[in-house]
Formats: sequence, C-alpha cells, structure tokens
Amino acid sequence: MRPRLILRRILPRNSQNLPFFRSFAHNTPYRSRPAARPQLPFLSIPKVTGQQRVRYLTTEKKAWIKHEVKQGLTYGVLFTAAGIAFMTISWAMKQETLEREYPTPHEWGYLTRIYFRNARSRRDKTDGLPNWVEIMELAESVVKRLEDPSIDGKGVRGASHDCPPGTKDVSAMPESWRRGYFESMMLYAAAAQHLHGWMRDKTRNIMFPPEVIIGPSNPRPKPIRPGQASAPREEDCEPVYPSADDIYVRIVSTPGFTTRQRMEAALAHASWLEFNNLPGPASIMYERAVELSLENSPTPPPPLDATTHALKETTPLPSENLLTSLTALATFQARSGNLTTALPILVSILKARKSLPNPDDTSLLSPHPSQKKPSIPRTLLNLIQPPPYPSPPPDGTKPPVRDAKELCLEAALHLHIGEILYASRPAGREEGLAWTRDAVDLAEGQLRRLGGSSSGTTADDDAVRREAKAVCRDCLAAGMENWGRMVARLAKEERERQGGGGQQRPSEGGWFGGLWSHGGSEVKAEDVDRWAAEERVIEERQRRAAELLEDLEPPRKLFDFGSIFKA
Repeated sequence: MRPRLILRRILPRNSQNLPFFRSFAHNTPYRSRPAARPQLPFLSIPKVTGQQRVRYLTTEKKAWIKHEVKQGLTYGVLFTAAGIAFMTISWAMKQETLEREYPTPHEWGYLTRIYFRNARSRRDKTDGLPNWVEIMELAESVVKRLEDPSIDGKGVRGASHDCPPGTKDVSAMPESWRRGYFESMMLYAAAAQHLHGWMRDKTRNIMFPPEVIIGPSNPRPKPIRPGQASAPREEDCEPVYPSADDIYVRIVSTPGFTTRQRMEAALAHASWLEFNNLPGPASIMYERAVELSLENSPTPPPPLDATTHALKETTPLPSENLLTSLTALATFQARSGNLTTALPILVSILKARKSLPNPDDTSLLSPHPSQKKPSIPRTLLNLIQPPPYPSPPPDGTKPPVRDAKELCLEAALHLHIGEILYASRPAGREEGLAWTRDAVDLAEGQLRRLGGSSSGTTADDDAVRREAKAVCRDCLAAGMENWGRMVARLAKEERERQGGGGQQRPSEGGWFGGLWSHGGSEVKAEDVDRWAAEERVIEERQRRAAELLEDLEPPRKLFDFGSIFKA
C-alpha cells in the first residue's frame, strides 16, 4: 500500500495538461498580492527591484539651472554694459583732450570735428612715423564735408572761372569756419606731398608707393616686402591722390582767405617746388609770396629794390608778412648759390627788425607771469563747458612788435648772415663766426627769459609763448651746430697747416693767407690753441643749453584736480 502512494506522489495526474514553464524566461514573484484589493494607479505601490531608476533632472535641479542661467545672463549683460560704458567714456575723454589740444570751429558738424582732430593728432604723433594714408583719408573727408552744401558747407559757393577748377568762395562763412577750412586744406596739401606718386593697380584695386612700381619711369624698383602683393606694372596703374601743386594753387586763389593765409600757402608751395628740384617755379612762387604780402597793407608799402628785393631805408615800417616773405626769398637765394643777392636782403631785413617798436605788454617776456588763478567753481565749470575756439591771430598787415619771438627771428637772421659770410670768402670766416656767436647768445638769452612755468595764463598767451619758445629753441639748436662745425673746421685746418712744416710760402697762403699772415709767415701755435679753447667753450655751452633744447614742460591734463586745491 505504501509504495503505491509514493508513485502517485511522484507521477502527477494528467501531467500532459499542465502548463510548461521555461525557467530562463519566466520571473516568479517572490510574494503574491491578494487580488481583492482595488488596482488603482494612485494606490499602487512601486515595485522594489535590484536596479532602481535614477532621475538626473529633478524639479529642484531645474529651478537651480534656471536660476544660474538667469544670473549668468544678468552678470554678462551688466559686464558688457559696463565695458561699453567704460570704452565710451574713455573715447569721449580722449576726444575732449584732443579738442583742447587741437581746437575745431564750433560751426562744424560733430563728425567733421572728429575727423579733423584725429588727422592732426596722427600727424603730430611722436611714437613712430605718421601714417599719411590715414591722415590723407581723414583730411580729404574733412575737405569734402566742408565743401558740401548739404553737410557743413551751407553758404559755400563756387569761385569764378578765373580761379583753378575746384576752388570755392568762402567769403560768406564765419571767420572761425574759414580759418579751420584753411588749416584743413593745408593739412590736405601736406598729406598729398608725402603721398606724391602713389598709384592704384586697376586690376587688383591695391595702392602702391612709387618706388616699387615697375615701368619706364622707375627703372630700378625696390623689392616688395615679404607677404605683400606683387609689384604692379606702370601701365596698369592710375594716380590715387590729387597733386599737392593743385591744392596749393587752390588755396592761394580761394576768395575769403586773408593775405597772410594766402602768403603762407604760396611759401609752402615754393618750398615744395624747391624740394622737387624746380628752382625756376620755386623762385616765381617766392616772388608771388612777396607780392601777396604787399596787398591789403594799411600803411604805404615800403619801397623795394626792383632788382635785389632789398628794403630801402625809409620811414614806414615793413609789415610782418613782408618780413616773413622776404626772409624766405633771401634764404632761397642763399641755398641756390646767389650769395650776393641774398646778403643785401638779409641785412636790410635785420635793420628793419631792429627798428621795430618794443612791446607795451611784457607779460609774455617775464618768466613768471602774474595772473589771478580762477576760482574752484570756475575751474570745474571750465571742465564741463567746451573749450572756446582761439581768437584769430594777427593778419600780418601791420608791423610786428619786438617781443621774444621777433628777437629770436633776429637771431635767425644773424645765423643766416654768419653762414653766408663764412662760406662766401675766406677773409670773412671770422666775421661769420662772430655773427654766429651773437645769434647763439641772443637765442639762449630769450629762451631763458621765456622759461619757467606758464600756469595761470590764458590759452592764447600760452600758445604765443609756446610758439616763441619753439622758434628760439630751433634757432639755438641750429646756432650751436653751426658754431661747432665752423670752429671744428678751422681747428682742423690749423692743425694740418702746423703739421705740414710750420712754414708757408706766400703762394701757399690757403684760406687764411690774407687774414692772419702777411705774405706767408709762420703758423702760430696760439692760433691752434685758440680754436682748441673755443671748442671746449662750445662743449660747455652745449652742456649748459641741453636743458633749454628739451621741452621739459609737463603735458596738459584734461582733469587736473590737483591744481584746484593748490594755494
């Protein structure tokens, strides 16, 4: 009985009707839940498995990311706005500084004034060479805007047919507008001088300097720098910028300019022609400048010698324009080798300058001008208000006064006369050396009187003082150089003559046979010692004048708050 029960337990009944389960594909639950409980989604209990699913982007993390992005955008916008504001303020302060250094007429548009200030500042840069291409583009833009009636040229008319093409009539414009237009035209001409001969390659639209262009006019072109475009051919090029001659002729012929402005343009044109080795046209333009200086003179013009252009000794004093133009003509004649023509003109000009009246106001000559300092509210107001445009300079039709600048111009005449006497004849070497010494003494004395602080002066007085110091500084530098070269040459020749045998025959008197000897005497040792001693004197004078030749004045500041609280 018992074995049978065992078999029944081992062999189930109706085993073929039982379901067949695959153990590797069927997951048997560990516990079973009662089916009587309602199966609702919100009442279900999540299953606990071995690998729980992780949520990387939760609600809290979403809020944190949104906050961080919002904060980043906020800080980015704030820093960008602060950077833009800082750059804008820096640019505005730079433009304000340039406006005080290079004043522009208030009648001009804001963009025209910016172009003009930037062009002049780039011309006067001290760190490196000026970029004349940029200066040319800025100056050309200023001139075009001033001549355009729809921009800044309201009231500008075309000149008569007798004037060169492109000449404008600016007689109806204000004085400050005309003065600024003259300065922009002169800057335009100066840029055209530096870019003379530049060509544009029509095939590639690239500009090149004249020395690299390949063609008959330039048989030996310079090589192109590495990395630049290849040199163009002359037949593929065309001029880029207008000629400086055309611009100067337009300035001289412009109705509305003063006599002094037209004379300055004529002198600049003559200097440009002389630089291009055209002595004939240059001489004509120098004489044209003298003719312009005689126009619109309130006093009868002093008579000039028709042949030599020397001033005659008459009662009327010459005007400032006439003295300037005659000095330029005389120096041109001296550079051309016409010493006999230049010397009488320079001597007559020196006599005329010595007869000029002394200035009534000596504030510009005193080293420490005494003027009342502006109050603190006035100083702060001057920082906020735009600087006034400088008052017009003298038109040059009246005789100048014998101030510091005129005295330095007298010293320059001494230099010119000394050079001519030194180079014209051997017997005049010591005389020319004496004129050069006088020029150095006069220029150094005036420069020391002009030295010192210029605080407390007006803008016009400061400009006049700086101009006078520049003239005296140039005269002193040229005088010291000429003096040193003259003495060095004389000392060298004396040493050579002394070392050549000590004795000289009458026929071998050389440069100084008629000056220090009578028929060929022995070269004296004291002559050599004299020039050696004078060389040491020149070295001492150069050391003493070194501080005068350097511009030690501090640059002008836009916001000098320290000066407000000075006693």
